[in-house]
Amino acid sequence: MCIFYNLSKLLPLFYVSIVLCVAACNNAEYEVNGECCPMCDPGKRVYRHCDEYTSTTCDSCPVMTFTSAPNGFTECLHCSVCDPSNGLRVKHVCTLISDTVCEPLPGYYCIDLLSNCKKAMKHSSCSPGQYINQNGTEFRDTVCDDCPADSYSDGTFCKLHTNCESLGKLTIKEGTDTTDAECSNRARSYLLPLILCGVWSLLFAVIIVIIVKKREKSKIVD
Repeated sequence: MCIFYNLSKLLPLFYVSIVLCVAACNNAEYEVNGECCPMCDPGKRVYRHCDEYTSTTCDSCPVMTFTSAPNGFTECLHCSVCDPSNGLRVKHVCTLISDTVCEPLPGYYCIDLLSNCKKAMKHSSCSPGQYINQNGTEFRDTVCDDCPADSYSDGTFCKLHTNCESLGKLTIKEGTDTTDAECSNRARSYLLPLILCGVWSLLFAVIIVIIVKKREKSKIVD
């Protein structure tokens, strides 16, 4: 496309004109040195630009590079790398016409997602006294919540404190948000006094028998 500029009004003593030609390329062309050259197909790059005698010369992209659309690039784009140190693994391998697609490793979620996941972090673990409200996904971290009253957890799910009395036992230690209640057998709490009472009763009976026998023996001697 050529544009004509008449500068005679600015410079009346001289008739000056300038013609500027600007390339107006269509969607299938790219501009270089004022010329419109045909683009290369996806998966290829420009090896040699067109001229007045020849069309664009294209070449296939080297390994681990790509172009995903018609282009006028002289160099292909480098394939993305799914770095495990960033919590990533390959979901779809790179081809001549598409970039590598990364996804989070198992137990990780993406924290930098544009057209492709660039970095992922490990799912959070819930603390003791909490439970997992929502499991983490590849796009979201774990959601934790506190256990309700009268329950406890190790960070996974909540359990109700044991009701010792309903089991006929005694509570010797109250439950917390991280530990269960501790119970003692009610029968055992009374068993020791009963045993001691029985031992003392038996011992007392033995002593009485011994005393009685001694008295009877002393009477016989007399």
